[in-house]
Amino acid sequence: MKKHVIAVITGDIVDSRSLSSVHYDELLKQLKNELKSFEASDKAIFDIYRGDSFQITFFCPWEALKAAILIRLRLKSNNYKIDVRQSIAIGNVKDLREDVKTSTGQAFVLSGQHLDEIKSHRLVFSSENKLLNRHIPIVVKLLDNHLSSLTSMQAEALYLYLLDCSQTHAELANKLDKSRANTTKILNSSEYLLVADSIQYFEALVREELNHD
Repeated sequence: MKKHVIAVITGDIVDSRSLSSVHYDELLKQLKNELKSFEASDKAIFDIYRGDSFQITFFCPWEALKAAILIRLRLKSNNYKIDVRQSIAIGNVKDLREDVKTSTGQAFVLSGQHLDEIKSHRLVFSSENKLLNRHIPIVVKLLDNHLSSLTSMQAEALYLYLLDCSQTHAELANKLDKSRANTTKILNSSEYLLVADSIQYFEALVREELNHD
């Protein structure tokens, strides 16, 4: 894969001003912790600016969709009825700086541009790669509609599952403090296998296409 091909997620929290200062601080802490978990693997760098906006750059572009979904599920699992808008873009980078938001390149342009264009949607994808731009947006659009419909409990269960798909339902039930049967019901209603399959499709297609550019 060409080292200068990256993925960028630009996002912001929707209706964050409706939160009390205590809840806002708690939500921002959760967002920072989530972004730091990606940075810890040395495969991403991030920046938070204007209070509730953020940008994260992935050196392994195929990891971007799962990260965007985890961020969204983490915030939706609260009871504040808060969501997040995110624009994923894959493309070239000209100048990657430690201060992410000042970096330049097509990936940054596309990500920021399409975030500004988001209206009713919460998750969008774009790329300068024609094949990816033809096949990925519809998958992301369907995922977006599904994620928007999730309850906070469904979001939390799906989040925990995606962190480690090898977990049994019994192990997840312990983390959720639910019965195994109830946990399975929640996971099924969240379409956890379909979401996981969609992430795998994205990862496989991006890996294959970029490795052959």
